[in-house]
Amino acid sequence: MAEAKQGYEQRRTTRRHLVFYSRVFDGMSSRVLGHLMDISSEGLMLLSDGPVEVNEEYRLRMRLPKEVSGSDEIVFGAVSRWCRQDENPDFYVIGFQIQDMDDETRRSVADLIEEFGVQDQP
Repeated sequence: MAEAKQGYEQRRTTRRHLVFYSRVFDGMSSRVLGHLMDISSEGLMLLSDGPVEVNEEYRLRMRLPKEVSGSDEIVFGAVSRWCRQDENPDFYVIGFQIQDMDDETRRSVADLIEEFGVQDQP
């Protein structure tokens, strides 16, 4: 559960907050790992009820709004890079680095960001 110093501060692309609510599942199970807070083509951040081990590999599944893609979900590999308790001590914030994403899924994420992303304030 310890926070890794690398992943969070070494991000190369800007993540975008989205204007829709999306649960992210652990693999193909129905277990909710967390709720998507922001995403880029290289990583994502989740708000979760519990901590995860840092540097663990996951197969993540995320449902999409139908407007984004012909498919209603995407599946991709990611590694947990950091985990810390949220300002609300009942939750944890987890940073993932995307490791395995095919071109079609990458296009779906880009479309998702384009259509539902919110510009961060300076």
